[in-house]
Amino acid sequence: MSKLREVLAGQNPVSAVPSDTVREASKKMAEGNVGCVVIVEDGKPIGVFTERDLLRRVMLADQHTDEVAVSEVMTSDLITLNGDDDTRRAQALMRKHHIRHMPVVDSDGLLLGVLSIRDLIAEEVQEMRDYITLMEG
Repeated sequence: MSKLREVLAGQNPVSAVPSDTVREASKKMAEGNVGCVVIVEDGKPIGVFTERDLLRRVMLADQHTDEVAVSEVMTSDLITLNGDDDTRRAQALMRKHHIRHMPVVDSDGLLLGVLSIRDLIAEEVQEMRDYITLMEG
């Protein structure tokens, strides 16, 4: 069972600041090829803005992407994980709260990365491969 710090090693999380427009935050998502950006103040997460937020809170609400600050439409009831948490804890929290992307922070609350369901699946597949290799050896 891996620590989240290990799972996210080498990841450069995509982030935005509260004053960024929805368009700016969306461009960052597109450039990073990710489904969400973490909104940070002083390096600490205060919210997330996802593709789902873009669709529901901006597009379907007839908001203008160049006029709305991402802080106005982000998800701010944030749940985070710590880099020392393990993948089982992450799975349990993500399942319980129906979350697909969760910020991971260090002991000072600074953003380390964003854990996705895809990351957890890849980690589980690797654990199975390692187990099979061990059993065959």
